Amino acid sequence: MKTGIMLFLAILLIAFHIWASRRRPKFWYLGGIVPLIWFSLLAFWALEGRFHMPQDLRVILFPSLILPLIWLEGHQIAKKKELDRMKANDLV
Repeated sequence: MKTGIMLFLAILLIAFHIWASRRRPKFWYLGGIVPLIWFSLLAFWALEGRFHMPQDLRVILFPSLILPLIWLEGHQIAKKKELDRMKANDLV
């Protein structure tokens, strides 16, 4: 039961992160909420000594690489949409 709830929360969090990352460039900071929370949790856990490096390395590295990449990709897509919208307005 606990694993199912954690999986649901993780999917919900990823969906929010993707949605927030694709907002207009004016709201670029929304996509940074999830990575900021993740890196804050990593720092907190590191200070408490909860990591066992050989075993936890994959669990730490995977989200640490994927979350900023999702943010950057979404930001690039939002910029492109904004430029296309501006070009469409210029042609009218």
